[in-house]
Amino acid sequence: MGNQEYKQSDLVKVLRFFGLAVLAILANYYAPAWGKVIFHLATLVLYFKCKPEEEPFWLAYFFILADGFFGFFGLYEVTLSLLPGLPEVEVSQLYIILSIIKARNTVSSYRPFYQTPLLVLSIYLIYLIIQGYVVGVDLAMNVQFRIFKWIVPLMLLYSIPKLFQKQEQYTELFVYLFPVALVALGTQLFTILTSSSPVAFFGAKKEIWWAIEITKDKTYRGLYNESLIIASNLGALFYLAQRKSHFSNMYLFTVLIANFASIFLSATRGWTIYMVFILLSSMFFIVQFDRRRVMSVSTIILLAILASQAIPTLRIQTNNAFKRLLTLEKLAQGDATAGGTLIRITERGPRVMRKWELSKLTGWGFSREFMDNNDVHVGNQNILMQSGIIGAALMIFFIGFVSVKLWLRYLNVGFDFKYRKALLLFPIYFIGWFIIHSSSEQEFAYYQFPSTGITQAVFFGMIALTYFYAVREENAESVVAV
Repeated sequence: MGNQEYKQSDLVKVLRFFGLAVLAILANYYAPAWGKVIFHLATLVLYFKCKPEEEPFWLAYFFILADGFFGFFGLYEVTLSLLPGLPEVEVSQLYIILSIIKARNTVSSYRPFYQTPLLVLSIYLIYLIIQGYVVGVDLAMNVQFRIFKWIVPLMLLYSIPKLFQKQEQYTELFVYLFPVALVALGTQLFTILTSSSPVAFFGAKKEIWWAIEITKDKTYRGLYNESLIIASNLGALFYLAQRKSHFSNMYLFTVLIANFASIFLSATRGWTIYMVFILLSSMFFIVQFDRRRVMSVSTIILLAILASQAIPTLRIQTNNAFKRLLTLEKLAQGDATAGGTLIRITERGPRVMRKWELSKLTGWGFSREFMDNNDVHVGNQNILMQSGIIGAALMIFFIGFVSVKLWLRYLNVGFDFKYRKALLLFPIYFIGWFIIHSSSEQEFAYYQFPSTGITQAVFFGMIALTYFYAVREENAESVVAV
């Protein structure tokens, strides 16, 4: 990068980032309670005082606290007790609150084009909160705190576009995130080959449920860094959509194939379909393949295939994952359970829909009824049950509005615009992301968790900035024409 604030080599940056991650592991899992508190409070203070060019470093850091790093961290793993009697709060939640404060004090050079429909969604969110209290919600402090923590990550849709106003900042962010995606694959392989997760292997916690000894009859089902995989896939495709970027083609394809390997080895069908969709769609519509790119992809795929077949345990898991993927054929033939491996269609979905039928128009909001019936394994049904037909329609309108605006801008902007293909990438990528939401676990809702909230904020922040650059490019062309 040409800018002075980005003059450090990527290797130095990543080593510094990984060093902080290791210190966080030591503080969170092995240090005395007071050491853990001091460390996390110190990082929050350092973030709050950081300069704009350091925002990517800290976003990446708090992202891995929420999503994981080499099997450590994750949801409810990195917490602080702020006041006696209150539940512990995730450090990543505190980061989000600080980011909102910083964003309020930051002057924005542009306005996200989707701000008005997003405001409509925000108003409906307030309605759902009020509705929850009208219908009935437990007034216990832990329940009230849960509602608050569900809403806070959504505020990143406001803060990230204000704090990230240059494309170089997103590039800097992916300098840190891409290596973590490779670490996620390493963690996946470690667990498969040792039948133990790193967090248990190093004595930090008890064993996780998916760390099993793999046989022909026992299939490994774990997946690390789900949100980061989604974010790094987006980043890799975004930079591949450019003729020339900060990252090499080989590196970007390595990230994509590493993520595909992580997902495929988890034997998760919805995620595998998502990965195949975004790769094939990008290959046809986004990424331009020259000889160098073809050679890069071919080399990486060949090495991956050889590795998967050379190690016996890995070969068994690969075969098991492939067999599980083939159960979708039974679903296509009319077996709603996909050979007894799927209860989402026959049990989970109908149970949530029966609750929705009792309040079709506006759902149940943040009420006790919603919390008792909430099921993240059926994302679309869950949206209806919480927000009703109106809430689902508003969400569909928002996504449709963003997608159409991007498509129109793609058609109108000049062919020389650096990010032209990225304008087309975003709607395609959302469709793939929605496959996960519809088939595996809920990704979009009127509430959110920190890791998914960060991923969505980065996604829409990149959309807003790319669109702004496209408008600026068109205006410049108009001035030249005149």
